[in-house]
Amino acid sequence: MIAKKKELVNLVILSFKYENAFNLGYLNFREWSNKIKMITDIDKYNVIRILFNELIKDKIFEKKKVKRTVLYLFNPYKREYKEPVCSGVVSFD
Repeated sequence: MIAKKKELVNLVILSFKYENAFNLGYLNFREWSNKIKMITDIDKYNVIRILFNELIKDKIFEKKKVKRTVLYLFNPYKREYKEPVCSGVVSFD
């Protein structure tokens, strides 16, 4: 099981790097778990949670607490993430 877990963790990391998941920004656990389910084709919540906790333990994800919600950023590069700025102005020139 341990070797299989490491394979799955590496598969998830490689897939997230391939799709530039860093650019998705901070997402909650549900959104990340849905992506992990699609990548690994595993539906069991406990297994997904174990994989996700392993990624957090390896410092692949950064935590950010916003009010009562915990958000996670895929950041294996240890780069600073800048929130996108939306001006709210639409112009049709």
